[in-house]
Amino acid sequence: MRTRLAIILAAALGVVASLALAGAPAQAATGSTATVADRLVLEPTERGYRGSLEVDLTYHGAEPTFARYVVTEPIVGSYLNDAWATSCYSSGHQLPDGRIRVECEVPGGRLMPGEHRRFRVDFQVLTAVQAYAMKAGNGRLAVTVDGQTVTDETFRTRFRSTTGSLADPQPYVQDTQVDLSVSVAGPLTLVRHPAGGFAGTVRVTVSAHTDAPHRGVRISGHNLSADFGWPWTEECSHECVPGGPIAEGEERTFDLHLDYFGTTVGDLGEISLEVQAEWLTPQTDANPADNVATFRAFAVDAA
Repeated sequence: MRTRLAIILAAALGVVASLALAGAPAQAATGSTATVADRLVLEPTERGYRGSLEVDLTYHGAEPTFARYVVTEPIVGSYLNDAWATSCYSSGHQLPDGRIRVECEVPGGRLMPGEHRRFRVDFQVLTAVQAYAMKAGNGRLAVTVDGQTVTDETFRTRFRSTTGSLADPQPYVQDTQVDLSVSVAGPLTLVRHPAGGFAGTVRVTVSAHTDAPHRGVRISGHNLSADFGWPWTEECSHECVPGGPIAEGEERTFDLHLDYFGTTVGDLGEISLEVQAEWLTPQTDANPADNVATFRAFAVDAA
């Protein structure tokens, strides 16, 4: 999922376009109703917390139509939608506090007259799970049918403790600055291909030490001569850490590939890899000293 969500102008235009659609005829939505759960409960998992907000929608229009929802996430970076690029109308509007508001299609396609549909809106918070319950600010969710708003409600947010409790919640405070680190199991051995050029792989581990929101992590090479290609992975192509954002306390290990098109055989010197979190823009790390790992590279003929 390497669709970049940092296209600010496109996001703004998308929001304007979606708001313009709200003026469409509302006859088909007459009498339609929707209810939104008043509380989002985030459950502890192996990678932070996940939870879903349930919505019930009943459509009473005379013709098949589509419905949309507008969600304001309760926590920065918490709205979770793997189909965001295809089911939502922009990359979202960022509020002054960093939260995103975005308009998306109600899942399930067209509504039929008289249809009752229950759907879920998913959320994820990649913070370390705790033995006590927590609470965060409110989110908001509206449902529209043919441009007519049929509900617009706020909802509370709670984190369930690892013991299963929701009682006596403590305030959840999200980190505002990322803190990543990277290590490499070097050296890198580049083996000559029969058709020319060299290729090699190093094992890389990237860790996150805060729960500051980010969309993904970039990994770039330094001290690379012009004879080297960009570092790449099979999962997400060039200069990216596979798997999307990294949870607080998570260590993610993967194979990073490098290609060398020079003619020198033997010691090619030191290479460095640097990681940087990305949100709407690249993020400044709290401890940049451990964002770089250095190792030696060697080019060898095939055995």
